Amino acid sequence: MSDTSKYDLFMEEIVSLEKMVQKFVVENEEIENEKTTLESKVDNLEQENEVLVLKIKELEKKLNNAENKKVPESKSNLDFSERENLKNQIDDLISKIDYHIRS
Repeated sequence: MSDTSKYDLFMEEIVSLEKMVQKFVVENEEIENEKTTLESKVDNLEQENEVLVLKIKELEKKLNNAENKKVPESKSNLDFSERENLKNQIDDLISKIDYHIRS
């Protein structure tokens, strides 16, 4: 081989290596930016998680306090439909009394 062809071959290899290095640098920068973004998201999610854990603990504490307070037996025996029915009966009686008072 002649010296110029060896030189051309080496130059082509150098150019090829430069392109590979440039591509590697660009990809590395993209990955680094993505990593920074993901780390930021992780930090935000960890903070949000801490807030949610505190809220859960607070709600559990309120629930435990509510469970510990005893409701009188008369109230605890009535379910929602029975309570509504009782309210309607009371409203009817109030209406009847009101009607008799006005007449």
